[in-house]
Amino acid sequence: MNYRPLIQQKLNNSDYSDYILHFEPIVNSNGSVHFIDHSQCNNFTIGINVDDTEFKYRVKEEFPAIVADLIDLSVAIHTSDRLAPQNLNGKQRRLYVVLPVRHPELLSAEPFRTKLDDLLKWATDSEWVFDFQRRIATERLVEHPSLPIAPQGSEVALWSGGLDALAGLYTRFRMYPEKRFLLFGTGSNDSVYARQERVATEIKSIFPGRSNLFRVPIRFDDSRVQRKNKLSRARGVVFTLLGAACAHLMGQKVLYLYENGIGAINLPYRESAVGLDHSRSVHPLTLFMVGDVISELLGEEFQVHNPFLFWTKAEMCKALAKDWRNDLPPLSMSCDSPHRQKPIQCGYCSSCLLRRQALAAASIEDKTRYVVLHGERPVKNPSLYFLNMLAQVHTLRCLLSISDEPSLQWKALTGKFPVLDDIVDRSAVAENLVPADMRSHLIKLYQNYVSEWDAVELEISDGLLNKHSNQQEYSKYVVSAQQG
Repeated sequence: MNYRPLIQQKLNNSDYSDYILHFEPIVNSNGSVHFIDHSQCNNFTIGINVDDTEFKYRVKEEFPAIVADLIDLSVAIHTSDRLAPQNLNGKQRRLYVVLPVRHPELLSAEPFRTKLDDLLKWATDSEWVFDFQRRIATERLVEHPSLPIAPQGSEVALWSGGLDALAGLYTRFRMYPEKRFLLFGTGSNDSVYARQERVATEIKSIFPGRSNLFRVPIRFDDSRVQRKNKLSRARGVVFTLLGAACAHLMGQKVLYLYENGIGAINLPYRESAVGLDHSRSVHPLTLFMVGDVISELLGEEFQVHNPFLFWTKAEMCKALAKDWRNDLPPLSMSCDSPHRQKPIQCGYCSSCLLRRQALAAASIEDKTRYVVLHGERPVKNPSLYFLNMLAQVHTLRCLLSISDEPSLQWKALTGKFPVLDDIVDRSAVAENLVPADMRSHLIKLYQNYVSEWDAVELEISDGLLNKHSNQQEYSKYVVSAQQG
């Protein structure tokens, strides 16, 4: 299907910032994309490649062409989202992506195309239009038939090298002592890759012979040609799509990821702060929609499952605490904006704060060095996220204390955060729960989270608040949260 007439027609709409990305066939080297920025009357060609050779580590002899298309689609989404400038307060982006694939008739067909559009609209808050064309290029090396070289039955899990991934994997090792794990990572950052390797190697030394790590990097040939978005809203979708390809090649119909429920659902602090840190990377609805897209494309049921959806981050860390493994968390990275020089992690972004809160609530000595505690005091106000998080905790506490009756607690929660109803409506079946039980689990999740903050708030406030003005600032954010 060709969308070029539609593209030309829509470019006249001034309500959007329009970008066209015309990809050459995705290859291991010397690939490229032509990028056109209509808002700035700018265009250029940049090299883009994927190293998917580690997909040779699989149980399937054949490499399905539709899986190769899934990989190409993931690369195109990643590249487009990084290149097309994103202004949270400006015009909405509209991305026109021209991509050669092996099965354009399948990727252009309904309902796959609508499901893909809905997923990307939800995850990135941008409009996407795809023109899938017939690919004319040689196969990548990994597409050639290969003798199965991977063991059957491994749990395939996304691997970021963060604290949730570390604590989740450690917990799964303890829960299932006979199970093997295949950890899948991707990205384009060398320091991230090094961290993934370091954490995985340490875990492997504790549980020898039970896990393997491999990655599929996506690389820009010349990163200086175009400034790229630091914020990639499609990052989680790309990671999960590639992870699904890995799971399928390993003969699995479920892809796992390990993320605490508070961070996964990531409720907005208040309406006026939605853009502050409102990622939907591993949101339950994102996982449900990715599973739906993959199922439609493969023609068989596929699920993306988070076994820790109803756990707080502190609860995930309890297996580490039980084994006195306070040496492991410092190996992991949580910071949203890592510093180039040590200490690397800031200690005051929402991800660092949730990390510090979890380790404190799990009674794990936090040996991580943070800028806010061990470096020069940051120029910007380090209390912004902390005050917003405290205001949200205050809101949750008030909503949950309305009644001891679960139905009234749920009514109060969903009155403020209606997305919780959507999560139950669309995810309960996938979680093998009746809606009433899933609501109870979510209520308990937020009750535990509030209790944890009550226990460690004073400890976490160190280095974040001016003692003379903290009460005034906190009161301001509480009032704002109640109004928003």
